[in-house]
Amino acid sequence: MENQVTKPPMILVVEPDPIMLTGFAAILDMQGYRCFLARDANVAEKATVEFPLDLIILSIGESLDQAMSDARALRMSQFTEGIPIIFIASYPNVDWIGPLNSVGGVYCLPRTFEPQILLDAVNKTLWMPHLATARVAPPKAHLSNAWVRLN
Repeated sequence: MENQVTKPPMILVVEPDPIMLTGFAAILDMQGYRCFLARDANVAEKATVEFPLDLIILSIGESLDQAMSDARALRMSQFTEGIPIIFIASYPNVDWIGPLNSVGGVYCLPRTFEPQILLDAVNKTLWMPHLATARVAPPKAHLSNAWVRLN
């Protein structure tokens, strides 16, 4: 995971609809996020081995099982292991909570939403405790010759 103190978060967006994909890119870009856009999981998998990513936004197509399989495949790279996923679904179902959570899902948004809802979900996800250390500058060494170290 990249240190977001120096670079804005990199978000992988996987969406087959080119209009929606462009919409995601515009919303995220206006907030300063960097995006890698993919229309299918095969292209997205190539990105996962080339770029350190901070978040995945993955569209659920016709099949929940296929989306879960895609999510597992996308999280197998050294750059994506353990990163969260925001799912986008035409008709979210409360029965999907457990299965989506098991593959790294943190939110499942309906396909039609206000841009601010997406941004809120992205911001909350990027500030989750397991990602917070990447957003904070590492501590600087404060001991000098004038300090006495107590052991």
